Amino acid sequence: MTNSARTPNGRGARIERPLLIPALLAALGILTPYPSAAQAPTYETIHSFQGSPDGADPKGALVIGANGVIYGTTFAGGASVLGTVFEMTKPTGEPWKETVLHSFSGSDGQYPQSALVLGSTGVLYGVTIGGGGGAGAVFELAPPSATGGAWTETVLYTYPFGRDSQNQAPNGPPVIGPGGTMYVTTQGAPAGGVGAYLGTIDAVVPPATTGAPWTEDVLYTFGTGGVLGATTGAQPVAGMVSEGGSLFGTAEYGGDQGCFASFGCGTVYQLTPSTTHGGAWTETTIHVFGETSGDGNLPEATLTIGPGGALYGTTYYGGTGVCYTIAGTLTSGCGTVFQLTPPPTSGGTWTYSVIYNFTGADGDGTAPLAGVVVSSNGAVYGTTASAGSAASTSACPASYYVIGGCGIVFELTPPSSPGGAWKETVLHAFSGQDGDGAIPVAGLALSSTGVLYGTTSAGGTAGKGTVFAIAP
Repeated sequence: MTNSARTPNGRGARIERPLLIPALLAALGILTPYPSAAQAPTYETIHSFQGSPDGADPKGALVIGANGVIYGTTFAGGASVLGTVFEMTKPTGEPWKETVLHSFSGSDGQYPQSALVLGSTGVLYGVTIGGGGGAGAVFELAPPSATGGAWTETVLYTYPFGRDSQNQAPNGPPVIGPGGTMYVTTQGAPAGGVGAYLGTIDAVVPPATTGAPWTEDVLYTFGTGGVLGATTGAQPVAGMVSEGGSLFGTAEYGGDQGCFASFGCGTVYQLTPSTTHGGAWTETTIHVFGETSGDGNLPEATLTIGPGGALYGTTYYGGTGVCYTIAGTLTSGCGTVFQLTPPPTSGGTWTYSVIYNFTGADGDGTAPLAGVVVSSNGAVYGTTASAGSAASTSACPASYYVIGGCGIVFELTPPSSPGGAWKETVLHAFSGQDGDGAIPVAGLALSSTGVLYGTTSAGGTAGKGTVFAIAP
C-alpha cells in the first residue's frame, strides 16, 4: 500500500498560528516542570518547512538529544529535493531555529522516511529507502569537531538494485546492537507479487578493520511461498525494538486471517538469537491480527516498549465500526491501539488486548500510521493521520475514507483498575489552515519535561509540513 493511497486529498493544507502562550513557552524550556493535569493542553507550531533548500514532508518521528536539541528527517525538500536531516534548537529567550544538517543528493541516499537513532557519541544513524548507489542505504551523520562546522555523512551500506528480483529498501529506525551492528527490516516484494521472499530482517555488520566495507547478514526471510502462505507475516514496513536480547516488530500483511483480498491482516513477531555463536535466529509469531472480531489489522508502525516490558503499537485499519471503503466493496474500521503483555515465564503466551478503537466521531481521529510513546505513569500518546474536528475537513476531505479531517494528537490514560476502559483525550486537532499542520504520519517524541514534539507531513505556512510542540 503506497503512501499516496493512504493519504487524504488536500495534503498541502495549513497550520494553526503559533500560540504565544507563556505557559507553553515556559514548558518548552528544558528545566520547566511538567504542567499540572488540570491545565488544558498548550500547542505551538515551532517550524514550518519551506521545501528547498529547507526540507519538506517529514515522515519519521523526532529524536531528542543532549541539551534538548531535536533531530529529524524530511522525505523531500533540501538542496536536491531528495530529503534532509535537520535539527531544531532553542536559544535562550529566542524562537526555535531549524538548521539543515545534511541534504541528500542521491548518491548518498534519498528519501529518508523513518526516525533517526542517536549514538552514544552524538552520531546520528538512519536509513533511506532509495539512493546510495542502489535501492536504499544505511548511513551515519557525524557531528563536527568544532562548533559551527559541517556534519559529515557516510554511507555505511548500500542495498543493491534487483537482488533476487526484489526491492530491498531498508526500513528504520535501525536498532544498534552489540559491537555496533545495526538491525533493519526490508520490505521485499509488493503484496501479492511473485518472489522468493516478502521482506527480511537484516544485520548490517561493521568491518573488523577500519576502512573495510560493512556487510549484510540476512537473519530471517518472511513470506516464503507468497502472501497466501505467509502465515508468519509478510512485508515488515516498520523498524524494530530490542528487549531482553530479542528483536520485536510488526509485519503489515500475512498471518492466517484473510484481510484485503486475503493478503493477511498482519502479525507481531519476536526474533531471538541462537544460543550458539553463528547459529540461526528463531522467529516466533506472538500475535496474528484479525483472529477476533473487532481486532485491528495492517500494522505499519514500529512498536514501543512500555513499563514491565509490555509492547504497544497501532494498526492503520481494523477495529470496530466502518471508516474506510476500498474498491467499493472492502470496508474496515478506523484503526486501533493495542497492548501485548509478556508472559510470566519465558516461552509462554503473550496477552493481547485492543486498548482503544478509533471512531472518527465527535472529533476523534482515524488512521494511526505511527507508533506511540509511553510515559512513566503509563499514559500513551500518539497521532492519527486523518479525522479530527469537523473544521479540518475542508482542508483534508474524505477520499476513500468515510470521514475526512487532518488528524489529531491523542492521549490514552490507563484504567484505574484492571480490566477497565482506557480514556482518550484529543490534545490537538489539526486543521491544515492558517499555518496549522495537517496529516501527521509520524509519531511523537516525549521530552524529560513532559513536552511532546512531533511533525506533520503537510500544512504550515508553505504547505510543506511542520514541527510542533504540545504540553499535555
